[in-house]
Order: sequence, then structure tokens, then C-alpha cells
Amino acid sequence: MKFAVVSMLFAVTALTQAQTITLLHVNDTHSHLDAFGPKDENLNGLIGGIAKAATVIGQVRATEPNVLLLHAGDVFQGDLFFNKYFGIPEFQMMYQSGFDAMAVGNHEFDFGPGVLNDVLTTAFAGGSFPLLSANLDMSAFPQLQTWIQPSIMRMIDGVQIGIFGMTVPGNPTTMSDPVVILEDIVGIGQQTATSLRSLGAQVVICLSHLGVYLDKIVATYVQGIDFIIGGHDHLLFEQPIPVTGVFGQTTHIFQVGEHYRFMGKLRFSVEASIIQIVDYTVLALDSSIAAEPSVQGIVDVLKAGIVTQYGNVYTDVVGTAQNELGELYDLTSPLRDTPLGNLIADAYRARTSTEIAITPNGLISERIYAGRVVAADVFRAVSYGFDEATGLGLKMATFQITGAELLKGLEISLSQLEVTDDFSPQVSGMTFKYNPRRPAGHRVIVGSIRINGRPFIPVARYTVTVNTGLLMLLNDLGVQVDNITLLPDLEYHVVRDYIEQLGTVQYHAEGRIQDIRVQARPNQIVADVHGTEAGVQTYALHECYPNPFNPSTVISFRLPVSGLVTLKVYNVLGQEVATLVSGEVDAGTHAVTWNATGLAGGIYFYRLDAASFSQTKKVMLLK
Repeated sequence: MKFAVVSMLFAVTALTQAQTITLLHVNDTHSHLDAFGPKDENLNGLIGGIAKAATVIGQVRATEPNVLLLHAGDVFQGDLFFNKYFGIPEFQMMYQSGFDAMAVGNHEFDFGPGVLNDVLTTAFAGGSFPLLSANLDMSAFPQLQTWIQPSIMRMIDGVQIGIFGMTVPGNPTTMSDPVVILEDIVGIGQQTATSLRSLGAQVVICLSHLGVYLDKIVATYVQGIDFIIGGHDHLLFEQPIPVTGVFGQTTHIFQVGEHYRFMGKLRFSVEASIIQIVDYTVLALDSSIAAEPSVQGIVDVLKAGIVTQYGNVYTDVVGTAQNELGELYDLTSPLRDTPLGNLIADAYRARTSTEIAITPNGLISERIYAGRVVAADVFRAVSYGFDEATGLGLKMATFQITGAELLKGLEISLSQLEVTDDFSPQVSGMTFKYNPRRPAGHRVIVGSIRINGRPFIPVARYTVTVNTGLLMLLNDLGVQVDNITLLPDLEYHVVRDYIEQLGTVQYHAEGRIQDIRVQARPNQIVADVHGTEAGVQTYALHECYPNPFNPSTVISFRLPVSGLVTLKVYNVLGQEVATLVSGEVDAGTHAVTWNATGLAGGIYFYRLDAASFSQTKKVMLLK
């Protein structure tokens, strides 16, 4: 008993002085164990890779005493290292590098909980670190509870740090069944943060694989989170995004790109109950960082195994890219096609001669860098899926679709723009424009659609080429197609052969898809081409949370300038059922709670009117 009292007194005394802690973090590494990107004269990549990350980790640990090392999820898929070894070496090297925790990403479930459990059982036979997710219900697959837990506590230099994980819910490509990814991220986040505080956590970190849209919701409505170390979007934030929540607290959101290209370094101090950011640095793992020799030695052995199975993918030059073939569009431009998306879709049609080819942004995994292009570069660009016969990725398919169903598919693909652009299409053989200010389901400007330069006809039938990943998604989303032909061709081979046929590749965004809002107001949105978020100054009506709900939900909106605002709710008959805001409102982000007690369950619509801006969104009340 005396010992416990003395220990408590020591802890209190220690915390009278500020303790500085260094937090290193990565996210969305996707099995990129070797350096990639632009190449030296020997075709060796110059950026990224786990060996460069190991160098930085070692340097920081050698110079700073209190280091916390976190990964915000997604090890599975993205490189031939995964197709050959299924993530096992990456988990093992992360353990050897001393990672304290990793969030469970959505791609960790790409092959179901059974495969994930087998991978972790093998990888962690010699030692493990915790995987975290507080919103997983694993009761129907309890084996995973050996490796995955909701949260952990870490004591660093007398400071108690609580860390909990979150996994993005509602992703239609996630194969988690029978594990359930729970959607109540605010309720679960609040319960977990409160629990960690009750256990003595002086700092609470959400290790999030939700994406920044949902991270902002968590930061706004959950009390007690200091930092959100995020992933899923592959975004690079040069500085943290501060979010002031409804309880008055400020939570900082961090995200640091992908593929070990960067590592975030946060230093923060803790003194009593006061937490302050000392500094934050994004460390570029580029040619200035030498690979840690012992880790690179392991990577080289693994590469030899890849060459044995897949051929000379690191030395066979298939073409030359005159410019970087990016997979992300420039948000300052109305053009929503991308250089790489155009190339991939054109490669599809070059192989099949259909009228149209389509692939979603979410199935294009990585850009192709300028310079000599080897086969491994092509695979990284289209790495999703796993073909058991070849150990490679997705195959190709063709089908016929009516114009009406094609339009339906385009509307579905654009319905999630506020949350993600993963479903947004890249196309060949067609062009169209859309307006994201319109309600979901009415965004495509039908009169703008052209099929190979000809007007769009809803009753016509069109031939389309896709990969099998999109074909499966169309079926899940209820888009009707027929005369399906499954082809033996692998997407990787189709794109590789197309580049080889061209020899020298030069592709740009050319306006196959256009966002007319940006075209009409080109200075409204500011972001760089790598997705770095900047000060966005637009009107916005956000998706409410939760949705569906019972009996209350929170609706938030953003105003670039002060002015008269009305926010009203209508039933399906167009009858007004509630006025939530009516009057002068200051510029900034605002949130209001709608309590629907007394109303019948069903679909409702909430509408924001401010100056010339008007937008309506849908919500479901469950009773």
C-alpha cells in the first residue's frame, strides 16, 4: 500500500514538468516495401519503401527519448510484394521496427477475416504489436480478437496515452463478413474516449482509418480526443487540420500520404492537463534518405522471389512516360478525368473495341511516374484484386447496357462526392458533365453526354469494357447489364501491353468528364494535385450524422460569408415539417440538431438556402 502511494506521488511530481513526446506516423503503405517512383540509371526507385522508413525511425529514436510509432491502416494490396507474400513480411518488419499500434484498414478485409487471421497468425508467430479498431464486432469470428482490440494504453515517460482505432464503415468493396464494421462512429468514439480517460489517459489519440470526411465528424461530435492520426484517403496534410467541436474542444487531424513516401513527425508536450503541439514536420522519404542496409537486404531477397514468380518486372522496360501520369484530378480545374484514368480506359477499348470503357478512381491505385516505365510500375497502378491462377490482379469483362442504366450507374458513382471520389468514373469513348450541387441522383447533365461524339440515347444499347472489380460492384449496386463476357485478359497485362504498343506515352486530363461548378466558379476550391487540403471557401451542406437516425441527427453547413440563412426539413410530399435555422448567420461552419420525435418514420429532405446557394439532402428517420 505504501508503495502505491509513493508511486502516485512520484507520478504527480513528474508531471509538474512538461514532458515532450515524439509521434511518428504513416498510413496506407499498401505493401510498398521497396523504393519506387522516378528511377536512377540502374532502374532503382528513388522514393519510399520500408527501408527508408526504418532509417528515419532509427535516427529519431537515436536523438529523441520518447517516441511513439503508429500506422493508420492498409497494409494489404498495392504491390507485387503483397501478391507474393500477402503482407506477412510487412507486418514482421513493422514489429521489428517497433510499431506501437496499427489501425485496421478496410483493405485488410479484402479477402475476408479468415485470410487476415491466417496472415496475422503467421506474421506474428515471433512477436506482435496490437491492431486496433473499436468499431469492429468480431463476435461471429472471435479468432481475430487475438490480434485486434479496441484500444490500448501506453505509458511514455510518465504520461498515460490512450490510443483507439476506427475502421471505415459502409465501403461496398470491404469483405468483412461475418465481422461487422459498426457505423456508429460518434457513439463508439465517445464511449471509447471516455473509457480511456477514466483509465487515466492524459492524451487520447484516435488512430483512424475512416478518411478525413468522417474524421471531421468524429472531431466535431466526440469529446476528449486530442489527435486523430488518419488514413484511408491517401492525402498529405503538410500541417494538421484543427477542428473545433461542438463541446468547444479542438482536435487536430493528421494524414501523411501513402506508400512510405512520407512520414509524419509530431512533437507535443504534456504538462498536467495541458497538451500543446511543439512542432509538426512531414519527412519526405526521398533520394536524400538512405535505405537501412539490413532491412533493404530483406527486401532484396523478397524481390528475388517476385522475379522468380513473375519475371523481370523490375528490369523489363515497357515504355517511356513523357510526363507523370497522375491518378488524382486537380481540384482547381473543372476537368475530372485524369492522365492515368484516360490511359487505362483507352487501354481497355484498345483490347476489346467496345464503344465505352469505364474504371472507377478507387480501382486505380497509384500514378505512373515520368521516365522509363517497368512492368512493376504498371502493376502498382492497377494492383487491386487477386487472380488465383496467376497471382496477379483483376481480369477484364465486357457487357451491354442500356443508356438508361448507364445513366443510373453514373449517378450512383457521383452520389458519394461529399465523402469520397472512389466511385467517380474514368472513361473512354464517352464524355459528360455534372453538377455536384444538385441532389445525389440528379447530378449528371444528361444533355452533355456524348458516346464517341454522338448524342446519348437512353433507349440505345451500348457495349462496355470494365474490370471484374467494377462488374461486381455494378451488380451489388443494382445496375442492370447483360450479355456479359468474362475475358481471360488481366487488367495489368492489358495496360502493360498498351503502353508497350505506344512506346512513348503522353497523357493529360482533356475534359472527358467536367465539373461545371468549378468551371463556373474557378476560384472557389483550393487544393494541390496531391490532395493536400487547403482553405476551402464555399457554401456547403453536409451529410447529416447519424443517417439513418432515431430520434435526432446533427446537420452541419458551411458559409464563406455572413448572411441570411434558412434550413428547413420537408417530408416526401414536399410539406415543411421543421424550420431549424431562419435568420442572419455568421461565416464559418455551423451545426444544428434536429429532433424528429413525434414524426413518422420514413424519408425526409433538409434544404439549406443562403444567398444564391441552395442544396437539398436526404435523411431517413427510423421508427
